[in-house]
Amino acid sequence: MDATAIDRILIELNPFGRVQILFVVSSAYIQFFLPMTGQSINFLAATPSHHCTLRDGYLLNQSVPIEEAENGDTVYSQCLEYSNPDIRNSTRECQNGWEYETDVYGETIISEWDLVCDQNAVAEISQSVLQVGGFIGAFVFGILADRYGRRPSFLLALFLYALFGIVICFSPNYTMFVIIRFFCGFSQMAVWVCFSSNISEYMIPKYRNRAMTVPAISFSFGLMFMALLAFLIRDWRYFQLAIISPVAFGLCGMWFLPESLRWLSSKGRTKATDDLIRKLAKQNGSEVPKIIYDAKPEHVHGISTVTEKVEEQTASKNGEVIHLNLTELKKERTFSVSSDDITTGPVRILAAHDTYNISLEEERNRQMETPVEKETKTKGYNYFDLFKPPVLHVTLVLGILRLCYTIVYFGFALSTGRLAGNPYLNFFYSALVEVPARFLAPIVYNLIRRTYTLSICFFACAASLILIIFMPDETKEGVDLSVLKTVLSLTGKFFVVLTLAGLMLLVMELYPTTIRNKGNGFTLCLGRIGAILAPFMLYMDEFRPNFSLITMASLSVVTAFSVLTLPDTRTTSQPQTSEDLRQMMGSKGRKKEEQGHQNEAFKLENIS
Repeated sequence: MDATAIDRILIELNPFGRVQILFVVSSAYIQFFLPMTGQSINFLAATPSHHCTLRDGYLLNQSVPIEEAENGDTVYSQCLEYSNPDIRNSTRECQNGWEYETDVYGETIISEWDLVCDQNAVAEISQSVLQVGGFIGAFVFGILADRYGRRPSFLLALFLYALFGIVICFSPNYTMFVIIRFFCGFSQMAVWVCFSSNISEYMIPKYRNRAMTVPAISFSFGLMFMALLAFLIRDWRYFQLAIISPVAFGLCGMWFLPESLRWLSSKGRTKATDDLIRKLAKQNGSEVPKIIYDAKPEHVHGISTVTEKVEEQTASKNGEVIHLNLTELKKERTFSVSSDDITTGPVRILAAHDTYNISLEEERNRQMETPVEKETKTKGYNYFDLFKPPVLHVTLVLGILRLCYTIVYFGFALSTGRLAGNPYLNFFYSALVEVPARFLAPIVYNLIRRTYTLSICFFACAASLILIIFMPDETKEGVDLSVLKTVLSLTGKFFVVLTLAGLMLLVMELYPTTIRNKGNGFTLCLGRIGAILAPFMLYMDEFRPNFSLITMASLSVVTAFSVLTLPDTRTTSQPQTSEDLRQMMGSKGRKKEEQGHQNEAFKLENIS
């Protein structure tokens, strides 16, 4: 069955019935907890205030020298101690470990394994390793889901995610923590790759965007809830156990989710497809679609194997003769079936001992194909086509857009602990600003040109970052400006989150149909690279103050200008071939040919 036939089946089954609602609720549940693995590092690896372990009989001011902080304040050194606390004329590195303040963060991996001073760079590795795992997991489970099915691949990924999420709580050392974190990232991305495919394939285009918006909103609410958990549970092991336990319990409920109807059909598993359609009809409280032939394989007999040309064949169902006429039409075979015992409507599937897929609609579509569509089916396409004109320009700009978006987003997401004030509230507010951005995105991008909106958002983000760079911590009169800096940081994140929907729109609406999936996969790969680089960008602030802010602002400005070189797609049709894209690039967009054009733009990745 083709995609149109499946959509018609889903419509007759109730396009937003109990099964679809179950998928939406499940996706909201998964996305509520799934992103916690990536962003929990803000609390798992938070660095508490610390100083060298005091020697017996000596006070802090006798053992630890005073240094000047970046903001001009005087603070006790975190990495040095006096060589001789009685003389105090020379310093050395801490010899007997560190003492940590536990009133803010409690026990973290930093304080447990002394990942400070000369070891502080090591702490950044775990986050990049997580993203590397996600990169590989998405690739591996993308193949598994296509080969063995969405449901078994999803359940396996979810089991591994829960397993490694629990095992990491018992890490004896940092090396083991990093290794297990790799598999956490591997399974985390695998879960969403498998599940997002399944939920989108159960939705007709009319409901697909709205259905995919639900997990996006749940994503942000989950991060807000994580801030509350981190505030209440200030021991990294118990905190990790708290965020992974609901996933382990949810595994039981996810077991009842069905396999993808589209995947079963694409694999030619006719009987399984037929059985699933009947099951879905029962669950949705609807009748079995008329386009399904109401006969079971054991009731149909006597159909011979199809050859090049077959004369009239006969079969029987419950003793009634059924006449089957096979004709050859442009080298494509099609059946016509006549029987009073057949449910009225077009015949889509005939289940027999030897299973045949029958689609009269597909044959009619083939006769109506345009020359361009026929050429599309006969020509092979690969990743090299992404780097041929005119697609090359789209690939470069969208690649820059995705890379910059990911670096800037994670730059904001992973640096909330550096903001002045309560780190838990800062993280909560950082997640909170995502909610209105995700709600506004479908409205804004449908009203204003995509490219203009994206450019404005990136310029606004850059402006927020530049203001933070040049703004002092306080005025000459002593007025504290740290709160204003926090507000500017949250404003910048709001605008960068707003760009994600526009990015997905351009990917879906600029790449020709022949290479759209390859283009989407390429940009996602660049996004994972950005997520890997982001922690090291933040670490460079140790050597060059404001390095991360300058980098994020520069990338935002470059992206804001680059996106203006693309044609706007708000009122255009999706290009089918490279030639269509060439015409679109030349005319800066052509009129939409079909009013029923559906976007698949507002899908979440998420995991960032």
